[in-house]
Amino acid sequence: MAELSDPTVVLHIGAVKTGTSFIQNVLSTNPAALADQGVLWPGQTWRDQVQAVHGLRGHGGVAFERWTSLVDQIDGWAGPRAIVSMEFLSLMSQQAVDTAMRTLASHRVRVVLTVRDIARALPAQWQESVQNGLSWSYPDYVADVTARKPKGSRAGRHFWNKQDWPTILSQWTTHLPADDLIVVTVPPQGAPPGLLWERFCLAAGLAPAAFDTSAKVNESLGAASAEVMRYVMLQAGQSLEGVDETSHPLKQTLKQTLAKQILSSHKSAEPVLVLPPQQHEWAARESRQLVEALRSLPITVIGDLDDLLPTFAAPKGPTTTDPGTLDSDTLLAAAAHGLIGLAESRARGRRQQSR
Repeated sequence: MAELSDPTVVLHIGAVKTGTSFIQNVLSTNPAALADQGVLWPGQTWRDQVQAVHGLRGHGGVAFERWTSLVDQIDGWAGPRAIVSMEFLSLMSQQAVDTAMRTLASHRVRVVLTVRDIARALPAQWQESVQNGLSWSYPDYVADVTARKPKGSRAGRHFWNKQDWPTILSQWTTHLPADDLIVVTVPPQGAPPGLLWERFCLAAGLAPAAFDTSAKVNESLGAASAEVMRYVMLQAGQSLEGVDETSHPLKQTLKQTLAKQILSSHKSAEPVLVLPPQQHEWAARESRQLVEALRSLPITVIGDLDDLLPTFAAPKGPTTTDPGTLDSDTLLAAAAHGLIGLAESRARGRRQQSR
């Protein structure tokens, strides 16, 4: 992989559920380390990058100005590097990719795609989907994703549009050489905890040791909490599906407060959601095909493509392949934890207001 020349814009484009939130949190909480290395993390907050990518995906209109505003900030940066990290960049149309490259034409662009074996990505993506207002059961989701023609179903498209790495990368190959189209593999279970960050830094031209990596990560939910969230979202109604939580107070409370802040802390007391054993052969076969497709592309790999071949190593503690069949005590314990946490959050808010 060639050394980065100046100025370079690093676009970390995803994929979804591949450690992106961890990387974004480290970047967001280390402004001094970035400044010391001459790196711009554009926007007042990371939310500005989110809104900019939404505008780019819309191709035009007022929303597109959010993207051009971000580009203006990058254009005005005198340092050697700028980094944008937003996983929805991996969901763009070819038109949006072409537009992104046109607006960044005065810079060298390096695209970084983090990828994770699909046996771990599938349960992680389901539990994230229920936090976003979708209410399909885990067995139904698995059945549709693993069907012979998965993109014929909504759940199948939901998964594969986010995890079909060769298709995602193919939209950038006409614009970028192999040195600037980087795949970073998420290390397998049991790898040293800092390895993903080190791999990302190699791709982005950063010195990894300068950063505090103890930032809060986007913990997945335990199986019981995910099932509780599915039921809550089902009762809340389909009006929350696909709605940005920043513009919807109820969605904000349910996703960011109940799920991300409260239920995630109960994970260690719950069974871990895993891929059903009857789908292991499917996962192994699909993974081999994905890896072979990656090998045929003009890309640079940081890590090892064999990291993407699932090992099906059992996590510590109890597991489940269907959270809907968990006993009522386990589900009620998760629900009670959520209710108590919401009450405590409300009480803290009132105390702060009284001051």
